[in-house]
Amino acid sequence: MKLLVFDDHDLFREALTAALRRRGHEVPADTGVLDEVPGLVSRHRPDACLLDLWFGPEPSLDVARRVHRTDPDVHIVLLTADVAPEATAALDEGVIRGIAHKSWHLAVVEEMLQRVAQHRPVRHLVPLPTVREPDPGPSLTDRELEVLHLIADGASTTDVRHRLGVSEHTVRTHVRHVLSKLGAHNRVEAVSRAHDRGLLAAHTWR
Repeated sequence: MKLLVFDDHDLFREALTAALRRRGHEVPADTGVLDEVPGLVSRHRPDACLLDLWFGPEPSLDVARRVHRTDPDVHIVLLTADVAPEATAALDEGVIRGIAHKSWHLAVVEEMLQRVAQHRPVRHLVPLPTVREPDPGPSLTDRELEVLHLIADGASTTDVRHRLGVSEHTVRTHVRHVLSKLGAHNRVEAVSRAHDRGLLAAHTWR
């Protein structure tokens, strides 16, 4: 599918975009700037776009309505960790075609995208799924998983140090172990690989 990804959480957006491309989808553009969304949709004419519900304190539903008016054939699926009543109202109005929770396994998000691409409206929130068991992948320690989740939230080395109450050297050691066990070259790739393997399946991105 041809998809666009719109989310102001840079690390999450980059990881999701990379994961979708690895799974064979065409993702010609993404952005974390809400005002850029309508122009990118008009320019690229995707099958669907994944749109974060919140860009900082600002909801994206007004932009979703503008896209729906100008490009009604583009299916909008909201990404969120906290579903607001306004989002379900937009679903009922047909402005958006589905709501995907940020903790879902990527395969479940793909299933929703396939459904809306076939013009099968998702009229209700898809329940949290019982999908196939995640790939156990590498054996991360509890502390390494904690560091991974903080990385997924966009935390810097200093942020992690303060959150965990450890030294910067210790944080860098944990990050190095996480990257090594996931076979990743950087933090974005580590989050993307962890998301693919279900290691962040229970993680709320906001």
